[in-house]
Amino acid sequence: MSVAEYRALFLFAAKVGALEGYLYERPRTEPLSNWIDNIEKMYQGLPDGVKKEINEVYVLVLQKILLYGENVITDLLKKKLKAMLSLAEAYEAAR
Repeated sequence: MSVAEYRALFLFAAKVGALEGYLYERPRTEPLSNWIDNIEKMYQGLPDGVKKEINEVYVLVLQKILLYGENVITDLLKKKLKAMLSLAEAYEAAR
């Protein structure tokens, strides 16, 4: 796949996953920290080749999460997200 195709796939999966998470009826609400931890672990587990293809869009998604969650996300989670963003930006700069 081309970079543009990977980017489109990543954005599509992000949007579909967000909608699924929004609509899924849970017996209890899962803490936002679990979602962020899962994203961090999944990103860290990706092969470098996949990170290389999606990283530019991943950085944008993290930036949007911080922007849209400004009034919702706790300071502790903002700190974690900013650390994830810094790591992703450093990876992007190194390529």
